[in-house]
Amino acid sequence: MAFIFNKKQHKLELPISSRGHAKLSPKKKGANSAWSLPLKLKLRSPVGILFILCGFLYLLTRVFTEDGSGASYKSFTLEDKEYYDYEFKDVDVEAIRKYDSGAEHYLITKGGVEALSEADKATYDREVQMLLDSTVEEYDLSKYEGTSHGAENKEHVLMLIPLRNAENVLPLMFKNLMNLTYPHELIDVAFLVSDCSEGDNTLGALMEYSKELQNGTLSLLLADQEERNDKANPKGSQDLFLKYMKQEYLDKVREAFNPPFHENYDKPFRSIQIFQKDFGQIIGQGFSDRHAVTVQGIRRKLMGRARNWLTANALKPYHSWVYWRDADVELCPGSVIQDLMAMDYDVAVPNVWRPLPDFLGGEQAYDLNSWVESTEALKLAKNLDEDDVIVEGYAEYPTYRVHLAYIRNPNGDPTEVLPLDGVGGVSILAKAKLFRNGVHFPAFTFENHAETEAFGKMAKKMGYSVGGFPHYTLWHIYEPSDDDIKQIAAIERDSGRV
Repeated sequence: MAFIFNKKQHKLELPISSRGHAKLSPKKKGANSAWSLPLKLKLRSPVGILFILCGFLYLLTRVFTEDGSGASYKSFTLEDKEYYDYEFKDVDVEAIRKYDSGAEHYLITKGGVEALSEADKATYDREVQMLLDSTVEEYDLSKYEGTSHGAENKEHVLMLIPLRNAENVLPLMFKNLMNLTYPHELIDVAFLVSDCSEGDNTLGALMEYSKELQNGTLSLLLADQEERNDKANPKGSQDLFLKYMKQEYLDKVREAFNPPFHENYDKPFRSIQIFQKDFGQIIGQGFSDRHAVTVQGIRRKLMGRARNWLTANALKPYHSWVYWRDADVELCPGSVIQDLMAMDYDVAVPNVWRPLPDFLGGEQAYDLNSWVESTEALKLAKNLDEDDVIVEGYAEYPTYRVHLAYIRNPNGDPTEVLPLDGVGGVSILAKAKLFRNGVHFPAFTFENHAETEAFGKMAKKMGYSVGGFPHYTLWHIYEPSDDDIKQIAAIERDSGRV
């Protein structure tokens, strides 16, 4: 099952606030915004008609101000040609439909020279081109190999996001999407919703948020949602852990998701595709469930299948880059795509950490799947069964590898690059040519690895460069484990709060 949301019409007007908020229609109306005069009364006299015109002008002023307060909105026209290239080319459906009914063109010549008038010849050329555009696409793949200056070179990016039981993190995910400063008209987004629990509403919520995003109104919707949630759910036990987090980190989160935003924050993306397909994943989504060592091999092979399926269905010939991103990233620079491109590696990943409560140290390396191969790990692999999967960060597999996460320096050079062998899956930017040439996420054991780590090893084996930024950090959300929750409860009891 797939759904597509895109912009196919020229000159779609999106009023954008000078403060960075989009507004297509008033979302709120105050007590003075009731339009209840009887229509018949207004149409019976010139005075009534004049009253209607005045009311219409007043309504326009309400639409183009924020809640009628006087803040101005500028008109934002989606004229970027990248919204309408390739399969979104402008085709007059009525003009070419006649050919389905058997209509034919005849070129009349006189003495070997076409005898069409200039107007008829222009019509003929235009309709033939539309016929070709509707049935034939031609690509020179050498033009889509990816460069370190993708935005300047108008290179299209395919952004792929797998989702499972993710309804609660969708608002956060979409805020991070809007915060991307890579030109939105160059980004096609594809979601894969799979193996959700019964009663989960990830797919339905995703569709609604996507529609608002493509209408340019999502930021207003999310702001309204937060306001309602704050009123309905006062701070309490559900977010008790926040009181134990570092204030500096909480301030960064607050700053990241409050105005001012970049000028194209509300600008729609080139397209959004939503796919739904299950792969038989039954391992729970709780932190303790999905990080248990006993389930890692099975879980990662199924994730490899899902990633490969989404890539195969969403990748187009004109994509130069593929950016894989987890939905539960909390903090990420808006320029992450450009920054990873600038590395000029075939596969590039950032460092990924997560915040922790103060009593657990305040922060922790999250993604240990980005690493440099070690002699000890190679020896370990020789003693394992062919189908065994080595999992990083577990005592059962002492690899003694150099992990990208552990060489992070908060004050280090964010452009420093470390060549890698394995990569984690939270945030991967890869040149699209890798997938076209056969590199994939192994859903089987490949050199005693699977999914993203095996993807890194396969890319290296096929001659591609793989690297990571040790000092360029994304922050994953903190999900309290069962033990963390018990410890917080114990602290609260000891302090007499519960």
